[in-house]
Amino acid sequence: MTRPLRLSALLFACLLSAIGAGVAHAADDTDSSQNLRAQARSIRKAAEADFAQRESGCYDRFRVNACLDDVREDRTAQMQTARKLEARANRIDRGERIKAMEARLREAEERRARPTPVPLVPLPGNQ
Repeated sequence: MTRPLRLSALLFACLLSAIGAGVAHAADDTDSSQNLRAQARSIRKAAEADFAQRESGCYDRFRVNACLDDVREDRTAQMQTARKLEARANRIDRGERIKAMEARLREAEERRARPTPVPLVPLPGNQ
C-alpha cells in the first residue's frame, strides 16, 4: 500500500514540476502575471488537498512519522513549484512597473525641455 501511494505522489510531483518548467519557459512570451498567479494558486490548492488526504492515511500505518515526513517532503516540492511561478509573476509585475515609471520620467523630462509659452499681455499704461 505504501509503494503505490509513494509512486503516485512521485509521479504527481514530477508532473507538476514538468508543468512548472514548461510554464516557466512560456511565461516570458505569453503568460501574464495574473495567469501565473492563478496557476500557482491551483498548484497550492492541489498540494494542500493531496497533503490532507495522504496525511490522514499515514495515521493508519505503523511508521507514522516516516510517512508524514514523506508527505511533507512531497508537499514542499509542490509548494516550491508554486513559489517559482509566483516569483516569475513578481518579476513580470516589477518589469511593468519599471517601464511605467521610466515612461513617466521621460514625459517629465520632455515637459521640462519644452519652453513654456509666455503670454503676451499688454502692460497696463501702454494702451
